[in-house]
Amino acid sequence: MPGAPFDNPFQVTMPVGTDDVIDRQEAISQICALALEGNNARVVGPRRYGKTSVVKQAQRELGRSGEWETVYVDLLGITTLDELTARIERAYVEALKGPVARWFDSVRRTLRPTIGVGGGAIPATGAVDLSGRTQSLVERLGLPAQVHSKTGSRVHVVFDEFQEIDELDVAVDGVLRSEIQHHAGEASYVFAGSAIRMMELMFTDRKRAFYAQTIAVPVPVVPEGDLADYVHERFERTGKGVDSTAIAALLDLVRGHPQRAMVAAHYLWDETSGVAGIEQWDAAYRRLMRDLDDEMRTVWVGLSRADRVTLSNVATGRGPYASGGGGAERSGGAAKASVENLVGRGLIERSGRRYVVVDPLLERWVWEQRP
Repeated sequence: MPGAPFDNPFQVTMPVGTDDVIDRQEAISQICALALEGNNARVVGPRRYGKTSVVKQAQRELGRSGEWETVYVDLLGITTLDELTARIERAYVEALKGPVARWFDSVRRTLRPTIGVGGGAIPATGAVDLSGRTQSLVERLGLPAQVHSKTGSRVHVVFDEFQEIDELDVAVDGVLRSEIQHHAGEASYVFAGSAIRMMELMFTDRKRAFYAQTIAVPVPVVPEGDLADYVHERFERTGKGVDSTAIAALLDLVRGHPQRAMVAAHYLWDETSGVAGIEQWDAAYRRLMRDLDDEMRTVWVGLSRADRVTLSNVATGRGPYASGGGGAERSGGAAKASVENLVGRGLIERSGRRYVVVDPLLERWVWEQRP
């Protein structure tokens, strides 16, 4: 008999709160240490790996010291320079409180407004003057210096899904670099992103503005012991239990993936009225995979045939270069490009000497589709 849905302690649709960040203290401490040193960090990993929760927790720890103002800028989905500028300003509005917020209200009135051009992207061949729009961005990028001058506090700025700036209607990474490089002693930055290949190029390509400007902070999978303790504690807190068979099955499925662990535990809790065992796990697993079928199919149909073959190979334990029919290995640039594309999209990654599917539920779905 399923439990009451409002009692379910496993968050699955939003970044987890402070109490639910499992075994991420090393990454959190490294982000804080880099900020205190005046250095910038980059946090790169697949979607749903807990990057947002980690950077927000780091900002909470910095904020508790009373010596920092923390600003979180979500760049997901931006398509224009004006949207970037507006997101930065909105982030300061949401972050600053009390007298500082009232002071910032007056500062905002002095900022150059963002300028829309025809409601869409600027034509590549159009003779459009970008100087006003760029200056609007520069003024927002200069806000840490103003906050520091006013309050004496340093400013910690997170740009989440930073790779989105490469999709804008005009190149701006050079503008960002030229402004924020002057904020030593006033601000530190974190650049987080889930488009792994794009983020790698932005920060490791010598031709890019942010080359060698950050220190990488890894966000690893969650150790099984910590994850098991977390699930046990949340079940017990809500008057339920979970036995070793159900825990083992859950851990085997999710392979330490933080968000997928929350999803699996959510369904298991929902199927349990007393103590969760293998029967409850089997019911939870069937419902979980059924509910995720549309999501998995969307990923699958968005891939080329070559990428489907590669993903299927990795999911079923074959090498990524195996032929679709199980014969000789594929070779050549197309096969290598397929592997690079899937790695860049965060769908597969190298683990030791082999490749694995990043999302264990996608791996299981592909495995179950095999002939």
